Amino acid sequence: MPLRCRCFKNRETGQVIYVPAGRYGNFLNTIKKIVSYVRYNIPVYFIVHLTLTIAENQSEIDFSHLHRVIQFIHQRLKRAGSDFKYIVVKELQERGAIHYHILCIYSRPYVFPSSAEIAASWRLGFVKITAPRIRLKLKSIADYIGKYIGKGYEYQSLNFRKSFTASQIKQIYKLAPSRLGEVMSKYGKERAETFKCTYRKVFEMFDNGFRTVKRVIEEFPSVWSYQGTYDEPF
Repeated sequence: MPLRCRCFKNRETGQVIYVPAGRYGNFLNTIKKIVSYVRYNIPVYFIVHLTLTIAENQSEIDFSHLHRVIQFIHQRLKRAGSDFKYIVVKELQERGAIHYHILCIYSRPYVFPSSAEIAASWRLGFVKITAPRIRLKLKSIADYIGKYIGKGYEYQSLNFRKSFTASQIKQIYKLAPSRLGEVMSKYGKERAETFKCTYRKVFEMFDNGFRTVKRVIEEFPSVWSYQGTYDEPF
């Protein structure tokens, strides 16, 4: 099945580009936010790839099982004074069972729980921990964890649809790196993290005495005009 893409045209040159839409586009945007967050918040970071498998051939399980493991890791790292961000990809194995791939990013060495400790929290199957040798760049992370999510074609072709979930990260980190840097420099990190944004506008919410209203404080010009969403052109 074709992958859906958003089409943009350069007003000055006429160049046309296609940007992934739908779940795969959201997946790439989530990775971008994680990378941007780490750049501004975790000067020294560590990466672990965690795989959670299920002993029985179950094609679906309650999300609470995954949530329990994430909370266990989060609390352990929090007690150790470590930041923790993650992205989870759910995959269907050939034998019919699902398993989870979790890319964990944290800020202190020697504090990540062991596979045995995580397995005790998981309780549904096996746990494997590896330390991927990747630099924290958008393409590296997308290529590494993205091999488990494909390019989105499976969403249209299978009854079981792969999905992903990730840490909540403040909205400002969705900006392009150059725009994010400009906002951080101009307003400071603490204030910038309170802002809301689209990809081209930054605004803040304030109470005018009658109601909460939105005030645009930055708007970035663009030569690209949106042309609609289509199947990818290849």
